[in-house]
Amino acid sequence: MFSNGIFQWRSGGKKKVSIAVAGDVCPYGNAADDILEGRSGEILRGIQPALDRADIRIVQWETVISDKKAPIVKAGPNLLVAPGCEQFMKAGKFDVALLANNHVGDHSPEGAVETKRIIEAAGIKTVGAGKDAADAAPPLHLEKNGLKISIINVCETEFGTSYDDVAGTNAMEEMTNILQIADERKSNDIVVIIIHGGNEYNPIPSPRMRKLYSAFARAGASAVVNIHTHCPQGVELVDNVPVIYAPGNFFFPELVKFDAHNFWWSGYLQRLTFDENGAFELEITPFEFLPEPWRIQPLEGAQRQWFLDYIEKISKLLLTEGEHWYDIWCAFKYTMPLYWLKGAPAEALAKDVADPDALKAFPGIRHMLTCQSHNDLARRSFLLIERGKMAELIKEIPKLNELRTARFCEM
Repeated sequence: MFSNGIFQWRSGGKKKVSIAVAGDVCPYGNAADDILEGRSGEILRGIQPALDRADIRIVQWETVISDKKAPIVKAGPNLLVAPGCEQFMKAGKFDVALLANNHVGDHSPEGAVETKRIIEAAGIKTVGAGKDAADAAPPLHLEKNGLKISIINVCETEFGTSYDDVAGTNAMEEMTNILQIADERKSNDIVVIIIHGGNEYNPIPSPRMRKLYSAFARAGASAVVNIHTHCPQGVELVDNVPVIYAPGNFFFPELVKFDAHNFWWSGYLQRLTFDENGAFELEITPFEFLPEPWRIQPLEGAQRQWFLDYIEKISKLLLTEGEHWYDIWCAFKYTMPLYWLKGAPAEALAKDVADPDALKAFPGIRHMLTCQSHNDLARRSFLLIERGKMAELIKEIPKLNELRTARFCEM
């Protein structure tokens, strides 16, 4: 499929437009210092030619931009970078920042609004966040090369999502999104839905994700793209509609210790080409991002070929053995939902003013029940325990860990 990095499944028409979608970006730690000192161009120099081949460039921006800390109670870190870090996107010539994710709401609803304002003030369009749910939900409409384009951006229901009267990100509502896709297709040539979801560090998507994203494709999406897992996942075609399950991180330094074997530090840039009938070509550019100095560096030679072969492999696995591999993942992580349940302080949480110590135990429980992918893990794990399957699956964890290891660095 990807022997040369390009997958084309039909010929294109006369009107064509290409869209590059980059994965998670959070310029954390001393990388932010480099950006604030004007070195974004140096970080992006290696990958910029691949970005420049696209007519439209989109990036997942996964952090608050503010000089005010106001951390919410949540599972996971509360990410924050200083104003000025948006210049990374400007240097990369990005046209659109995706804001529907589990970190743009990390520092209060006001922080989400400020992030949106700062990015738009830099001349970059946004989608996926707003001053309330009604403001966060609308697609972004673009027109390029004579084609009308709709970008829908949603995230799984983690922390920092918007409500009727609260600012934040655009939470995924599956049935509403299916209807929205169908409606957008009536007045647009191209409809791309980009989701922020999935189980982090798992190279194989869950069966629920495959079913849902197939429904998005059949509802009228021209392409379905998922971001969030911090590792690359595979690709499939659903009725000639490309479904890209995850490109991995684009630039997310410092939060995890550098290790070239960890897929956190590598991914692929995806460039989709469309005509008036939908997508017909996908190009992927494998890369890694490296410290000292910070840079995003495309893979070449044997390393590039290893990565392309890997995407081919996991794309085939998700089609032929995807459910079994997800069961192995559940065997690897099943203790997480059990740990969350153990400390549920029901009475303390039900008080008019919840006990602060009780609130510390709350995020994991909330995560398991309301975030679609964490709920996948809990439901499937409990079913596997009930059916007596867990012991045998645990024996297969070593082969999952091998699949999670980036071996291109050994080339």
